[in-house]
Amino acid sequence: MRFGKALIAVYATLCALSLILIPVSVNGWFGIEADPLAAVYAILLAMPWSLLLGELDVKSEIIWINMTLLAGGMLINLVLMFGIFRLLKSKFRGN
Repeated sequence: MRFGKALIAVYATLCALSLILIPVSVNGWFGIEADPLAAVYAILLAMPWSLLLGELDVKSEIIWINMTLLAGGMLINLVLMFGIFRLLKSKFRGN
């Protein structure tokens, strides 16, 4: 199941990069122009949990709270991916 490990590693890397991109873009660090849509990638990677936050009417102006909630959704997705690949691995081994 090298494919599963590689997919999880790619997803985790994309999640980390998308979370780093938010404060970098919002604050205009490294000469990057400030972009109000910097969190779109993180929102997409945290799906469907990020949609649930919209339904719960979570509208915090503090960026770190929103980033923590998005990171939580990404972590849930990682755990689910890990569990699915582990289940598939045991199913193919016949255990």
